[in-house]
Amino acid sequence: MNRHPSRSVLRQILDEPGAVPEPDRIHAAACAACLRHSEAMAADAGVAAAALSGAVPAVDADVDPAPALRRLRSVETGVVPPRPTFVDRLRTRMQLARRRSLRVGAILAVVVATMGTLVATGGASDIIKIFQPESFVAVPIDITSLGNLPDLSGYGSVQVLQLPRASAASSLADAGSSSGLHLLATGKLPAGIKGDPTFHVVSAGSASFTFSTAAASASAGKLGQALPALPANLDGSTLTLSGGPVVIETVGSQQSLGSFSAPSFGGSGTAPSRGALPPGSPPKATASMPNEAHHGLLGGLGGIPQLVIVQMKAPVLYSNGPTVAQYENALLSMPGVPPSLASQIKALGDLSSTLPIPIPTSLASAHAADINGAPGLVIGDTTGIASGVVWQSHGQVYGVAGSLTDRQVVAIARSMH
Repeated sequence: MNRHPSRSVLRQILDEPGAVPEPDRIHAAACAACLRHSEAMAADAGVAAAALSGAVPAVDADVDPAPALRRLRSVETGVVPPRPTFVDRLRTRMQLARRRSLRVGAILAVVVATMGTLVATGGASDIIKIFQPESFVAVPIDITSLGNLPDLSGYGSVQVLQLPRASAASSLADAGSSSGLHLLATGKLPAGIKGDPTFHVVSAGSASFTFSTAAASASAGKLGQALPALPANLDGSTLTLSGGPVVIETVGSQQSLGSFSAPSFGGSGTAPSRGALPPGSPPKATASMPNEAHHGLLGGLGGIPQLVIVQMKAPVLYSNGPTVAQYENALLSMPGVPPSLASQIKALGDLSSTLPIPIPTSLASAHAADINGAPGLVIGDTTGIASGVVWQSHGQVYGVAGSLTDRQVVAIARSMH
């Protein structure tokens, strides 16, 4: 059996194992991922049963009071609620995704945001290449466990070196000419995908991250913990992400869920001009992606696309000293990083060519698939409403996502030529 049983089937195995077909029971008993889901379900059921029976006070349950406190403050006169963190916003989106239309948008956002995190390029020929993705692997995470995980600003500073900009293209050939990429065309699409395709080209851009021991120590102090011992060459070292350009093709649309903004690099100021990055002296100016960079992409459409196809130059990560293993060991040992997430990533081994993709267990599941000889990762909504697949071949990264089944997106991916 290749596919995992759904969460409802795993729950039924706990409650009524005799009502579940034997192949599903055998798979769930032998599959490590299904066992983790089942154990989590059983633990949640135990907490709920204990709270309802009065055996333990309800306050002992694993709850997050922060969102409730913000809602309370938001209705108090004269009180400005604190700005929600990225994790809080992501958790809220996952909770809202219980409705069908929002769930379609959420799974598309997961896949497109995965591609979006790869969009950055620039001149870094004089520093060491330490990472370029050749394969992708899913890392299941519990979104509620990320509450104390700081963003990159908690470990150092992020700077934009070259801003990516978006422009429309009239056809696939026009997009290929504008981007300089060898683009693949899709074969026959499922009957439910209707409408003419639209194309956008996102130009090259780049961003860097400079690690700061002082910033990391301050973040650890906020959690009441001490910073672990770090390699001496880590403080002040810089990572530069290089990738793109990108071509995004969309077909059809769903009910609008509001604007979808492309992720920005953060900060404000003026972007430096193009050119090689001088060793040890990254530009100090930062910039946000301008409005025109994401106007006309997913945020400019009248609704959520039925199908999104992304083709881009494979990204490359450069370092001016530390190796990918040194960064991995240091960042995964930071206070606030869930031990389960750290152990899963460490178990993957050498990350110089493998990109871990966090998959929220409450929203989606993932499995491997062969895409014309290249290893692909299929990301599917747990209800089967929307799915996506990402793979790399001949130096380019591809992604297909839509309000389709996992078999349909894989079929579309395999039809590309």
